[in-house]
Amino acid sequence: MRTFLAILAAACLLTGCGAKPAAESKAPDAPLQAHFPDGAKPGDPPDTILIPSKYGNVTFTHQKHYERLNGDCAACHTRVFPQALAPLNYKKALHRAAEADRTSCASCHAVGGTSFAADSNCIKCHAERDFSKH
Repeated sequence: MRTFLAILAAACLLTGCGAKPAAESKAPDAPLQAHFPDGAKPGDPPDTILIPSKYGNVTFTHQKHYERLNGDCAACHTRVFPQALAPLNYKKALHRAAEADRTSCASCHAVGGTSFAADSNCIKCHAERDFSKH
């Protein structure tokens, strides 16, 4: 796993994924963008992961989740999420299905889950957007 993360970190540095993302993504199927802290070593988890979404990008606080789980990567990887930066393809219609099935983020963030419910709580995760223009 450390080798995978080292390769991932090197690829990130070479492709510039540490650059500041646009405030709003036009491509919901774009790859995720991992942001590592200054001085990160190969194998260190990213601080945040930007998840592009046409409903407002999501900045996943990976480090906080990692700390809450006492560094237990297996709690999410690969049971809930792949350990990759491939697009999640988590479109609006799948949001309700994920909440009902307790998959993806809704594994914890569903009504009655172990953390706040994402149901009708969009701006808790998604950056606020002005939908009056659409």
